Amino acid sequence: MPECQDFVFIRGRAELGSAPLVLLHGSGMHERNLIALADRVGPDRPYLALRGAVEWEEGFAFFRRNPDRTLDYADLFNETHHLADFLAKAATTGLLKRPPVLLGFSNGAIIAASILLHRQETVAGAILLRPLSPAPAADFPDLRNHLILILAGERDKRRAPEDVVLIRDQIEKSGAGVTTRLVPTSHDLGDDEPDFIRNWLAENFPPD
Repeated sequence: MPECQDFVFIRGRAELGSAPLVLLHGSGMHERNLIALADRVGPDRPYLALRGAVEWEEGFAFFRRNPDRTLDYADLFNETHHLADFLAKAATTGLLKRPPVLLGFSNGAIIAASILLHRQETVAGAILLRPLSPAPAADFPDLRNHLILILAGERDKRRAPEDVVLIRDQIEKSGAGVTTRLVPTSHDLGDDEPDFIRNWLAENFPPD
């Protein structure tokens, strides 16, 4: 597997020209965990499946949590710029042929939202699966050229009901095109979510 700036990644369907997906897994997972989802939601587009740079539990994460499970905001900020620098370099080297859509789950969704907050120029949009706000008191920058999908679980015991409201309101205030859906499931994805994501991608980032 190739490695660049501390990120291990898998590159798939590189010959295709559609907006690529950058796959950002959840805590304790690894770079292969979201490939099956990418095959379902975007079989007609390239992807980069990244491994988080932080060793965590039995796998990896993109940033650390504190012992009480709250977000380590300092580490999140640092790792956001680490990831954004990787995306910027990938664009200049041709590893990414155009600005990508971040597809993040849980820990990966939080750092994807943090990219939108701090380094939005590196991406075209994002799919945030079970996110939390990366900075609850912050105003997001102008995101009028970005398209965002947020999916939250009604029975998600790792998230409070107000969590999705907060990040939705923050991103909507930025002017981004936001689609938010509350699904009748837990932290894991529901059976119909891949089809919903695929339709959203086809409408907002149609293949060439």
